[in-house]
Amino acid sequence: MYPLFESIRVESGQVHLLQYHQARVERSYRQLFQKECPWLLISLVPELPARGLYKLRFLYNDRSFSFELIPYVVRKIETLKLIEINDYQYDLKYTDRAFLNQTFALRGDYADVLMTKNGFLTDTSYCNILLYDGTNWVTPEKPLFEGVQRSYLLDHKKIQKATIRSTELSNYQSFQLINAMNSFGENRFLSVGGIV
Repeated sequence: MYPLFESIRVESGQVHLLQYHQARVERSYRQLFQKECPWLLISLVPELPARGLYKLRFLYNDRSFSFELIPYVVRKIETLKLIEINDYQYDLKYTDRAFLNQTFALRGDYADVLMTKNGFLTDTSYCNILLYDGTNWVTPEKPLFEGVQRSYLLDHKKIQKATIRSTELSNYQSFQLINAMNSFGENRFLSVGGIV
């Protein structure tokens, strides 16, 4: 019914990065439906709880939309299994995640997968990845999906794009995972030794 969605962070009644979600909704709507998006998220957001952390899901098609508000608990993901996905594309935030779910199921004893395309790092099943080389935080130049948190960090020069092969992981000390629900933390270091 709704082929596309956005996951928006709501913390203490405040929505985060809404302008980035709006821009992505407009781009996605134009690309999939070949017309201009009729919705302005800031005027559609329902009443929100004053306390707590929630995921606000905005689901939509070309004619209608729906909201879901879900309490959110941050998962700590410290281990990743490298999985090659060849030429799979996920350039829009589709509700159909069948391929991603199948790939996630290949993780074995690891917390998540880190997908590669032709040997180059992309993303995990739900997050963009950042890698720390001792000086800078970098993110794959061509992710599977361009997340709003990633876009925000690039716009604010907190991270840089880099072409990263899976064979180059030893050039990095640490990693962290980001998405709309998981913000960048200057001191959130996880060992790249957890990526196999």
